[in-house]
Amino acid sequence: MAEAIAMFVGRDAELRCLREEFERARAGLPRLVVVEGPAGIGKTTLVHRFLEGCGPADVLFTDGDEGEKLLPYGTLTRLFGGPAGLPERLTELGLGLAPGPDGQARLPDSLAVRAALPDPLAVGAALPDAPPFRAALPDPLAVGAALLGVVTERQRSEPLCLVVDDVHWADEPTLRALTFCLRRLRVDRVLAVLMLRDAAALAGPEGLLRLVAADQTRRLRLSGLGAPEVGAMVGELGGAPVSQRGLARLVEHTEGVPLHLRALLEEVPPAALDDLGQPLPAPRSYGLLVLGKVARCGPAARELISAVSVLGLSCPLHLAARVAAVEEPLQALEQAVREGVLLERSSARGPLAAFAHPLDRAAVYRDLGPAHRSALHARAALVAEGEQARLRHRIEAVAGPSPELAAELAELGRTQVRLGAFGSAAEHLKAAAELSGDPAPLAAEAVEALLLDGRVEEAARLTASLPERAHAAVRGYALGHLAMVRGQIEEARAHLVTAWERAGAPESGLAARAAQQLAMLCLVKAEGRQAARWAERARNSPGYRFSIDYNRYTLLAGLGVSGQIDAALAATTDLPAPSSASIAELDALLGRGVLRTCSDDLPGGLADLSGAVAACGERSVPFRMLAMAMLGQAEYRAGRWDDAGLHAETAASVADDADQRWLSPVCHAVAALVPAARGDWPAAEAHVAAALSASQGAGVDAVASLAYACSAAAHLATARGDHVRTVEALEPLVSVKVHDIVYEPGIVQWLDLLIDALVALGEQDRAELQLAGMERLAGRRGRRSAMAAAARCRGGLHAARHENDLAEAAFTTGLAQAGMAGLPFDEARLRLAYGRFLRRLGRRRQAQTQLDLGLALFARLGALPYVDRCERELSACGLPRAESGAAPLLRLTPQEQAVARLVATGMTNRQVARELVLSVKTIEYHLGNAFAKLGVSSRVALTTKIQSGADGG
Repeated sequence: MAEAIAMFVGRDAELRCLREEFERARAGLPRLVVVEGPAGIGKTTLVHRFLEGCGPADVLFTDGDEGEKLLPYGTLTRLFGGPAGLPERLTELGLGLAPGPDGQARLPDSLAVRAALPDPLAVGAALPDAPPFRAALPDPLAVGAALLGVVTERQRSEPLCLVVDDVHWADEPTLRALTFCLRRLRVDRVLAVLMLRDAAALAGPEGLLRLVAADQTRRLRLSGLGAPEVGAMVGELGGAPVSQRGLARLVEHTEGVPLHLRALLEEVPPAALDDLGQPLPAPRSYGLLVLGKVARCGPAARELISAVSVLGLSCPLHLAARVAAVEEPLQALEQAVREGVLLERSSARGPLAAFAHPLDRAAVYRDLGPAHRSALHARAALVAEGEQARLRHRIEAVAGPSPELAAELAELGRTQVRLGAFGSAAEHLKAAAELSGDPAPLAAEAVEALLLDGRVEEAARLTASLPERAHAAVRGYALGHLAMVRGQIEEARAHLVTAWERAGAPESGLAARAAQQLAMLCLVKAEGRQAARWAERARNSPGYRFSIDYNRYTLLAGLGVSGQIDAALAATTDLPAPSSASIAELDALLGRGVLRTCSDDLPGGLADLSGAVAACGERSVPFRMLAMAMLGQAEYRAGRWDDAGLHAETAASVADDADQRWLSPVCHAVAALVPAARGDWPAAEAHVAAALSASQGAGVDAVASLAYACSAAAHLATARGDHVRTVEALEPLVSVKVHDIVYEPGIVQWLDLLIDALVALGEQDRAELQLAGMERLAGRRGRRSAMAAAARCRGGLHAARHENDLAEAAFTTGLAQAGMAGLPFDEARLRLAYGRFLRRLGRRRQAQTQLDLGLALFARLGALPYVDRCERELSACGLPRAESGAAPLLRLTPQEQAVARLVATGMTNRQVARELVLSVKTIEYHLGNAFAKLGVSSRVALTTKIQSGADGG
């Protein structure tokens, strides 16, 4: 048990529930908790972890035993660790239990008739018919009364935890006695915990069944662990990290059962877990049990079981019979079902044969000999339904190189790349490379598909296996694309240029893809014009049809960040609506959405970006991540902060999970904006730290990453009112000489933060120098957002110089620009700055008007630090004002707000979990906190509270 406890991961909600129930019991309210779940799910480990940390308590623990289910009071005798307590009471009642050599209470040998019947099951079966025993066996009610007396005494000094494990194997008299005791607890300091596999299937006294089903009983149904918990388990075992896809596959394979997970993690190397092309085995101990069942079947049943394992987790019986060459499949299936190897299921097309658990299939498939497995796959290829299924079986059946099959697989893989099915494409291209006489070119294509599917470590292993003799363009492209995704910018450039320059006619497709990667690399380096040139080269290269990701996006973005947004937008007038866009047109919509956002067309930008996100399910992992991050940025500027937080958080999470280091700084920087402005310091600090770390890892050439990361750090410092840190955060950008992205207005917002901080620190000349350049470029580009921010800075600078008329003119001009651009946060900050300026002039009533308007905007956004500043300024005005309670959601954390808003739309907890990419347990936790803070107890009341707050705002 000590080892199991040391390996404990997850189960936070269940532990919290047990602790809550224990505290109620400590206060004199007896509680019953039922913990249920399949074997190996971690019920015992959970309860032991709870007992280990619950504080001072007395514990009575026993467990049912399958071998003693027919032994009366067998379970009860293990409840006590010595001769005191219940044994004496039962002796008084005539049962005559006595301590054995180990100090445990045991039935006397005379009653168990051990000498005559040494087998415990035989003893238990004989006991009811043995007259001496029947005469000596006390009534369960009397035993229950004795147990109640012991429980009463044991709770006097400390609360008592009465724990019964494997209740489904406990003997009937023990269950009756236990029921008698539990039903009579009223004001006792007792927490009873019953552990069993399935409460609905429990066979026991009616009174116990009613107790288990009662409304006041807490029932904890343990499900399998998820990928985060399995990742923690990998760390506990000290193994190498496993990718998110590897963890997800492991969870699916074991259904998250900790017992099976631990066994596999100890037996299978991490590299095998990440190799999605190879099936996972069953744990050895589990596999032996399954194979033992198979061995008890006849030859026909065994062959049918083998055929099903080759065809999948389940399959139509008639197909399995053809593969197994079984003439009487129903009889064979019947025997396999009887032995517990297969299940029979029905379908519209006839009976199905299925394994009950993925591990059952893995054990059988793994046990097949190579020749037997190949023969079964060869027959399966003839009967399988669907071209891809037939190809899969042909791949498994072949024993050596097959150029013909390799060509088929390569064509299928390339078709899937064009359709955006990168995961399947990678598997088919890898298989094609293995069957080809020259594997390197196809392996390089497989590397690309793996990277687009977010499987970076698997791509790295495949790249490392490329032979040194491979064509320079092939190796260069694979190494360059991998380095690009890992954020190794200069290394990526060198390899990709080699691929571009050395690609001949056979490698023409690589040339196009290398040019496309170089276009994106130039964007990362803030070289907009170069990015546009490389994108054009990619489009004009032979083999361009294979290069669909980002091409028009990099062309448009390259033009946009180099100051040619209007020209770039003019080239997008032919784009369809997002709902009707083809896969190849989505990257243009993404590019246009970003350009519209940066040029202050927020409605147009939001329409394009939200449409791209909704329709990009078949695009690559990096594409989906970038689309969500850019949508989050647009929503932040438009004041849709709840949506912005969700999309940016998701993008940052995907960046981490898929190891996309080249885009990680941008995603984390955007994800920091909402929590920073709302005062959620821990979340904002975590995202800023991640953005800065990733940008530094990418090197000094990754200017775009640096710009986003430094800007996020400055937004956090500004929200905290820390002017010194704001300047420090932005110093790296001041020294950057590249114009593109960094100084282009509307792309990355940072100059206004620097100028405000410099003015606050008294560095007026330096602020003037930066502001003049900002105003000049913003005016030339006609960017209202940048002009509004510059006007706020100008007003603050004039106010610091006591040039009051000029300051007021600047503030009013800025408000007009912000209002036309539809920028609620910018407008609110302007009103705060203007109100502060008016108050210091003594124009308190006018100041109050501006501050009230700013406060309303800040409150609607949930920008608590700025709400506090407005409140302080209003208090300093010293004028009476109407009470304006903050919206209800301001009392919640950002995570609680997000959950509450989605629940208020009618979503279930599971739907909210899918939307936020969190576990259902996490949603339940945040929702419970929201209920408590808002003083509601139902989803209806929560919805009413939120709607009333919104109406009031």
